[in-house]
Amino acid sequence: SPSREPADYIAQRHRRLQDQWHIYCNSLVQGITLSKARLHHAMSCAPERDLCFVLFEHFRIYVALADGFNSHTIEYYVETKDGEDKQLIAQAQLDIDGKVDERVNNRDREQVLEHYLEKIASVYDSLYTAVETNSPVNLRQLVKGNSPAV
Repeated sequence: SPSREPADYIAQRHRRLQDQWHIYCNSLVQGITLSKARLHHAMSCAPERDLCFVLFEHFRIYVALADGFNSHTIEYYVETKDGEDKQLIAQAQLDIDGKVDERVNNRDREQVLEHYLEKIASVYDSLYTAVETNSPVNLRQLVKGNSPAV
């Protein structure tokens, strides 16, 4: 029983969560690389834990489990390619059974991709507005989804 062997129980749950995280990462990478849509994402070599995509050859989008033991929080960041500025875009919750935000199956790459695109939609929206209004892009505006001052 869990109460008799707490260390084993903790290790087992931790491993299961890590497994679910790796499945999520694989589904997202496959979802993006196999997508028919032009997402303008390029895979980028990233530190071991994080997923990283380069968007329009200028921004990096990171997807990582939040710091801390047994963290169930997936964090989505955007940063400039030079790494000068990094902003949190959104968060999601991953549970031990592989559900993301209680509704997305982490093994279903289409669901995972759709969920991811919802999470980063504000970035695309802000880039669109900036391009449309010929404005330079500020990372903070990108995250808040504010239109640049014209």
